[in-house]
Amino acid sequence: MKKTKLLFLIFTFSFADVKKEIIKFYKKEYPTLHIQKIISHPSFPKRYKKIKLLLNPKMPYGNVLIDGKYYYIKLKATLPVFKTLKIIKQNSPILENVNVKKEEVQFRYFYSKPINKIPKNLIASKVISKNSILTISNTKIAPAILKGEKVRVKISSKNVVIFSNAKALKDGEIGEKIKIEMNRKIFDAKVINKGVVEIE
Repeated sequence: MKKTKLLFLIFTFSFADVKKEIIKFYKKEYPTLHIQKIISHPSFPKRYKKIKLLLNPKMPYGNVLIDGKYYYIKLKATLPVFKTLKIIKQNSPILENVNVKKEEVQFRYFYSKPINKIPKNLIASKVISKNSILTISNTKIAPAILKGEKVRVKISSKNVVIFSNAKALKDGEIGEKIKIEMNRKIFDAKVINKGVVEIE
């Protein structure tokens, strides 16, 4: 019987690749993160065969398992964020260079992920104090109807259409049903436009 020879290739990777993997890992969570330095203890090996990242992308430190050995790493990095210039009331619009400004801060654990851009119609989802970082938990895109605001109510009955005013008891997007208060009574209404609901 003819013998078949098998050739096994063992690939080794360099020290630079370890850092590349760590940077890629953090960039996936924070694309705008600026990493200046990665400190490891002990120092990374010059070559390795297998790597496992035991990291939390929200933390600037953690462990890396390289060829069965643990390495503690810490990032020196900054992250561009938006910080408030003054107190922003709930449901108030957020405007760059008006009530917020962009600046770099040291990367650290954030209770909620900072936003990296200000989209159109962004508002405060709650009261935000001065010098606070804008995050996904203290901001939101303004819905078509905001809870507590006055809305125009379209009431259709056969061939008759009348309009009245009411108070929204819940946020709502176009097509959604919300509760409204009109003449001290609660009604279900459908959001048909910005600031307008309909009762059929």
